[in-house]
Amino acid sequence: MSAEYRFKIVMLGDGAVGKTALTVRFTQQHFQSDYKRTIGSDFAIKKVEMPERDATVTLQVWDLAGQPRFEVVRQGFYRGARGGLLVYDVTRRRTFLNIKNWKDECFKNLGREIPLIVVANKVDLEESRVVTTEEGKEWAEKHDHIYVESSALTGKNVEDAYTNLCEVMVESVQVD
Repeated sequence: MSAEYRFKIVMLGDGAVGKTALTVRFTQQHFQSDYKRTIGSDFAIKKVEMPERDATVTLQVWDLAGQPRFEVVRQGFYRGARGGLLVYDVTRRRTFLNIKNWKDECFKNLGREIPLIVVANKVDLEESRVVTTEEGKEWAEKHDHIYVESSALTGKNVEDAYTNLCEVMVESVQVD
């Protein structure tokens, strides 16, 4: 008999790092170049099959607005989250420097820690890259997170980011 899990996850990161693009690529398998700014939050649902664990995970993906003025609005959307993707844009150093603030905001609002995957997004823009792979990996390792480099545009490693998070969340539930 296969196991079924339902997890709410949050997309964390500054505005325009690609949280919505990653969510759309993951849930609808396409890239949309003309995104509207997320106001408050948006969500999508997708089932993830995990045959190696004989499990199915239903993910409820909450895409939180990244602009500072939405911080108060975001607070309630953290409730019930079991994991998250901590996203930054490799072409904008400030977004990388801010991922600690996103992690802190998330844990503060939840009152506990949850598994997070660090996602270095927009790696297709290699000529504009300012945050190196080494910097991203080092930060993730230092904070005990898995590191994934992705491109919502090309689809590179988008599934990996979400499936890695599913693995960690299923593992944490089986340990509890």
